[in-house]
Amino acid sequence: MISGLRRFSRRFSTWQLPEVPLSDTLDDAVIRQLVPREARLVESKQEAEELLPELLAARVLGLDCEGVALGRWGRLCLCQVATPQQVFLFDGLRTGVVEVLRPVLTSTAVTKVMHDSREDSSAFLSQFDIELAGVFDSQVAHTMMLENQATKPFQISLNELLKSVLKLENEKETSLGQRMKKDPNIWFYRPMKEDLLTYAAQDVMYLPLLHRRLCDQLGDRTGNRVMSRSQEYVKYARMNLHLSSPKAAQRRHLRLQAMLATHTDAALYFKLNLGAHRQGVVSREEALKNFKDMHYGQIADCWVSAWNTGGNILFLERLEANAMPEPERKPGNFGWRRRRRPVGPKE
Repeated sequence: MISGLRRFSRRFSTWQLPEVPLSDTLDDAVIRQLVPREARLVESKQEAEELLPELLAARVLGLDCEGVALGRWGRLCLCQVATPQQVFLFDGLRTGVVEVLRPVLTSTAVTKVMHDSREDSSAFLSQFDIELAGVFDSQVAHTMMLENQATKPFQISLNELLKSVLKLENEKETSLGQRMKKDPNIWFYRPMKEDLLTYAAQDVMYLPLLHRRLCDQLGDRTGNRVMSRSQEYVKYARMNLHLSSPKAAQRRHLRLQAMLATHTDAALYFKLNLGAHRQGVVSREEALKNFKDMHYGQIADCWVSAWNTGGNILFLERLEANAMPEPERKPGNFGWRRRRRPVGPKE
């Protein structure tokens, strides 16, 4: 199925991961302790069940997902989990495989190191009804480092963070990233190609080591401060569940939640849990003043004032206290849902 793989047994496919040079300042013993050198593809529920005790016994795991339009309305196709010994690639298109991981994904005793966990969290909740717990988000950790340095935060990519903290250079990641842009469905094809599987494994294999280094630099030995703030990213999965489709957000005076993601000198940009390519924007000078108290990852109650012709950008205003009555709600599968159309803000 995968050319050049060393067979572990008839059922299991394993292969050696390529070595990428790391910073000379890192202790070789620490690298050997925390960076796995082998990957394994898991394609059945039985295989996943056999691995569950090993994963539950781990203190820290790397976690990432790949998919098609990954998020609330997309499809999770691959779930990568890294232990210090091995990277396991769980095929999300095989029946029951990801569901087996529920005890690990929901455990607060096992730290899951992720980078920008928001869309992954949303995919787990909407597709598998799994709500993540015990998440250490390395993007959140980086934001906290910048805040400690009184430096303006920005949303760093995983590759940039690995280069900054571990001095890791990975040019192949860039070329494969370009391929994925050309073909967004690339993770849906089976069998998966070896270079894609290696790419997926490399996305998680350095996360346990990155966790150690970030904790050291933040003076947060346990990582608890980062994990506490990472809960804001996990809560993203429950935002705007009263909206049944992205198009449902195209309604003036609609009340919704928005998570501050990034900014420029002229505007603030928000994630909405309405698909990875739909975002909220605040650009009016007067409106921007109402968001001065917010930090990255914080959620604000807002209302929709307009949208662009494509519907992928919603223009937002901040909801002031008592400006809009709380609508009557009823419980749904993934949170509370509205029973009637909300009243718009008073003029």
